Amino acid sequence: MKRALIATLFNEADNVLNWWQSLCRQTVLPDEIIIVDGGSRDGTWEKLQELARQSPIPSRLKQQRCNIAEGRNLAIQLTNAEIIAATDAGCFTENNWFDEITRPLIENKKIDVVGGRSIIVAENEFQKLARSLESPPAEPTTAAEVLPSSRNVAFRRQAWLEVGGYPEWLTLTAEDALFNFELQKIGKVFHYQPEAVVRWPMRENETAYLKMCYTYGYGAAEAQLYAANFQQRLVTMIFPPLLLLSRHRFKHFGFRWRKNTANARGWLAGRWRGQPVPKSWKSIDGVLLSPEAQKSLATLKKSSN
Repeated sequence: MKRALIATLFNEADNVLNWWQSLCRQTVLPDEIIIVDGGSRDGTWEKLQELARQSPIPSRLKQQRCNIAEGRNLAIQLTNAEIIAATDAGCFTENNWFDEITRPLIENKKIDVVGGRSIIVAENEFQKLARSLESPPAEPTTAAEVLPSSRNVAFRRQAWLEVGGYPEWLTLTAEDALFNFELQKIGKVFHYQPEAVVRWPMRENETAYLKMCYTYGYGAAEAQLYAANFQQRLVTMIFPPLLLLSRHRFKHFGFRWRKNTANARGWLAGRWRGQPVPKSWKSIDGVLLSPEAQKSLATLKKSSN
């Protein structure tokens, strides 16, 4: 069964060499690597081409201005592999990652999606501060709790087809979250594989970190996800003293308020200025579904009757 590794990247010149080397050190190599560069202007594309020429893994590269969802879909369209593993440039995979993230799909035909374990890397003082204020990720105990980031996921090509791919109408973020919820809604089986480890560096400074918080809020608003969480942050933005009720109380009060404010502002901007939901999409039980996912859900319900 053919297994491909896909990735998207943009302006990763400082990290692309170490990232590529981590992929080539895998104990089990993918049958091919497909990478879509979203239009890098810092030399990433040139470095990537040189690395691909020297790679022990068959590689296919494409440069095209696009958002993350478009890039992921394009990469998948460039391979005919039955199993797709995805990660992001700038993240670093353990040497056994590709084997661990794809093996459950080979060993168990009932599994459709595999999520691995992402570990936040913090080196400088700001990164350590930001990590200390993040809630530690909970280990999934049920299939419904497995909602993998596309920096650490593998899935069957057929599952991707049945929801129409990643939602390209989203401006930038939340494409993997909505993809997960669609797959769950149409009955796809998720599996957690903690041995599949990807290390994810925290943003290096406050400006970059707050920008990330803003874009996460923006994408969540467009995808109509996690509204209650962002509404809570909006309340603390308006009434900062409410932060004193949290477990951190006075600790880094100003930074925590700026973080919540960035999240809330992004969420509000996404609601007011974000991309409208395509007319062909439909919300069913609180989950936006593509036309393909709606058909898959109808087939699922018909077969269960």
